[in-house]
Amino acid sequence: MKKINTSLIMLLAVNLTFSQVGISKNPIINMHSKAILQVDGKYNGKNYGIMLPAVTSPNNLPFPNSSNPSMTGMIAFEKTHATIYSYDGDSWTNETTLPSFKNNQSRFLSNATEKVSVVCVLLGCGRHVGLGFSASIDGQKSYNNLNITRETAVVDGGGAYGNENFDNAKFTITQPGLYEIYLNIPSKTGGAVSLTSGPQYQLRAYLKQPDNSYSEVKLSTFFPDYYGVLGIGGDLDTAAFTSTKIRLKAGDYIISRIHSPLATVSVAVTLTANTNSTIATYYPREIMFTKVSD
Repeated sequence: MKKINTSLIMLLAVNLTFSQVGISKNPIINMHSKAILQVDGKYNGKNYGIMLPAVTSPNNLPFPNSSNPSMTGMIAFEKTHATIYSYDGDSWTNETTLPSFKNNQSRFLSNATEKVSVVCVLLGCGRHVGLGFSASIDGQKSYNNLNITRETAVVDGGGAYGNENFDNAKFTITQPGLYEIYLNIPSKTGGAVSLTSGPQYQLRAYLKQPDNSYSEVKLSTFFPDYYGVLGIGGDLDTAAFTSTKIRLKAGDYIISRIHSPLATVSVAVTLTANTNSTIATYYPREIMFTKVSD
């Protein structure tokens, strides 16, 4: 291992065959023989880091919607979602391509047209809406290595709505095992004088019984960050997420939905599972299944 004196903070070590750059606040940096650039983050008993170029949203990345092969390898930090993006020559991505971690996972995303809302007004609500995840499987951001079947869900809409069909909202298990299910939903909320609980997200499992009937199990109920209760309020750019574990067998299935109580006391409360072209590209609604064990 080569030792380079860096008393002037940065030293360029030059010879006829190989040049190395070491950056450190210490007088000596131990350069790895294969490193052309090495940054030493230790000084005076403390650890330091590197500040990458930062943007406030994916839309502010350099030329986010146009192909530019000369930018291949560029990286930037996106502050809103605390994500490092890299440019692959065609587009910016924050998805690390590591086949090993995907082997026991399936990830399904929404597309730009799957925005749905539930509105509760005055003394009634009772509306239930399935959440779709219809984006095509591309093998990079979305993948299905657990061979989960994506189907149309039949959801009891509640009250006068009756049963309704929601495309790509039902996920049927083909490989039995212990699963961790993660769900993230970009959202909009709005409210004016709500005295009771309004619309909320739910994750539900339907477990196949020996007689081929199904037992319904509520796995999780969750909300976005701000709900606008007891006053006019809401949030145009928020999200809600949940994570749970359950043992599933072949034939069991999962549905996520917007659920609302049969009765509520409010002037108007709205919950929207939001999406548009920007959200679908950079921060889509997602449901991820990870098989933890057999």
